[in-house]
Amino acid sequence: MAATEDQLAAWRALYRADSLLFAHLNNQLRANVGLTYFEREVLAALDRFDGRLRMAPLADEVMLSRSGATRLVGKMEKDGWVVRTTSAADRRATWAELTPAGRDRLAAARPVVDAVVSTYFADHIGATDLRRTADALRRLADANPGIGEFECGL
Repeated sequence: MAATEDQLAAWRALYRADSLLFAHLNNQLRANVGLTYFEREVLAALDRFDGRLRMAPLADEVMLSRSGATRLVGKMEKDGWVVRTTSAADRRATWAELTPAGRDRLAAARPVVDAVVSTYFADHIGATDLRRTADALRRLADANPGIGEFECGL
């Protein structure tokens, strides 16, 4: 079935908005906190999971390939924001753990994220549209689970 012009226009608008919002957030995080978007996502994901997560679920959570997540966490470990540990019960399992320095960096990023979300997103969409947009995007995400390892260049 061929996509309609309305469907293609909505797809392009979603892609453009996502790309622009990502660029604004990534640029502001780099300039103000010294973090990339994906570094902040790793820190936030670890924080959501009580500071510790196995590498494969972490990669899925932040939508990176396994190898991309491994490289990123390795860099973040050198920066002191996370540590990697192995399980005594299963030596194949590698965990990423948030360090106090990582928690501090995540806390420093919070006002930047809040400002970007407000300035470049929420200020341009009313409360009703915001709820509708969130509902529609959740339905899209729920309709496309488990599409495999993410391939986004990292």
